[in-house]
Amino acid sequence: MSNTTFETLETIIYQNNLDALKKEIANGMDVNLQNKYGWTPLHMAIRRDRRDMVSYLLDQGADIDKVDGVGWTPLMEAVMDDMPELCKLLIDKGADVTIKNERGGSAPMLVQKFGRTSMTQYFS
Repeated sequence: MSNTTFETLETIIYQNNLDALKKEIANGMDVNLQNKYGWTPLHMAIRRDRRDMVSYLLDQGADIDKVDGVGWTPLMEAVMDDMPELCKLLIDKGADVTIKNERGGSAPMLVQKFGRTSMTQYFS
């Protein structure tokens, strides 16, 4: 089992080092490891707009609908960070668009609330 800390993963994702991420996963890193805020490597890769890492993490079994400490899914992060390509990728990979956060908001509701018109087509 890997001894990887979330801080190590943050650095790998921040530096956009896909090879290092692959190595950590090959060494047994939990792809659903969470930090104190409930973020997973998938949440972090989305926040940094690391499309290759997002795809790789999903291919390695990352929980596409894992909620963070306030009930945000990776899809909600992609909506909030205005990343339509990542929204499409997550939806195409099966992200649940009906999950609601602690305030009762779902990804489609966030699209409407924040005027993410470039994403509307993915939620119809």
